[in-house]
Amino acid sequence: MRLISFLKYGVVFLFIVIVSVSCGRGPIYKSVSEDIMQKETQFIGFDSPSAIRYAISNDKEYLYIRLEALSRPSVLKIIQSGFYIYIDTLEKKNKDMWFNYPIGETDQVFQAKLFQEGNKENAAVAGKVELESQIKDVGRFAVFVANEVEESAKNDLKEGFAYHIEAGEYGSLNYYAAIRLDKIKKGGYDALDKIDIGIVSGAFKRPNIPGNGGGRGSRSNRYSGMNRVPQAQQQSKYSPEKMRDMYLMSQPITFWINVELYKP
Repeated sequence: MRLISFLKYGVVFLFIVIVSVSCGRGPIYKSVSEDIMQKETQFIGFDSPSAIRYAISNDKEYLYIRLEALSRPSVLKIIQSGFYIYIDTLEKKNKDMWFNYPIGETDQVFQAKLFQEGNKENAAVAGKVELESQIKDVGRFAVFVANEVEESAKNDLKEGFAYHIEAGEYGSLNYYAAIRLDKIKKGGYDALDKIDIGIVSGAFKRPNIPGNGGGRGSRSNRYSGMNRVPQAQQQSKYSPEKMRDMYLMSQPITFWINVELYKP
């Protein structure tokens, strides 16, 4: 009987441990000193679904966020459909505070091809010139929202913000944003310890195709929550390649980073 009781409580304990681990917040990344980051970018993490690696640094005045988008779908979502950095100081992944740059369009169906025909292997290299031309058309405006107050974020570090995007090697996209810490929380550096940073893009609409549940967000059938790609007979004027591209572009980039500020 004692053995049975021991095993029973052992199983319960193991279950609690597994649940605790599975419900955990994930790793806490330590921010890097901005002095070190300016000498050489040190990426602290990588998000596989979006193929984005990120570097977070700070000094006593600013939080610095550097991203490198390595996949063409992520690059196009950032520069064409808009990009948001959410900041939460309570470690609850709230979206009450955010920085929006570039300000993009999200009310259209994606029409462009992700790759040129017959050039998929070298698409990143071949697309660098095209990417540079698209970046020129990106707006120069940004918005910062905190405590339900929206302000235009002037691209001037002394005013509290700095930001830019540029084409990297082989068609990647480099993203940079700096936000003054006292914009995030009164007291700035001294009042902050850990920050949740949400990396979220806009997304294009999916076409409304018969048999596809009525378009994005529909729950008219049991498959709608799985975002399945319509079969050939449902695709109408869209080819399988076109449907794939539009599906990829309808899925926003979304991941969170839990960061501990650098404090020597």
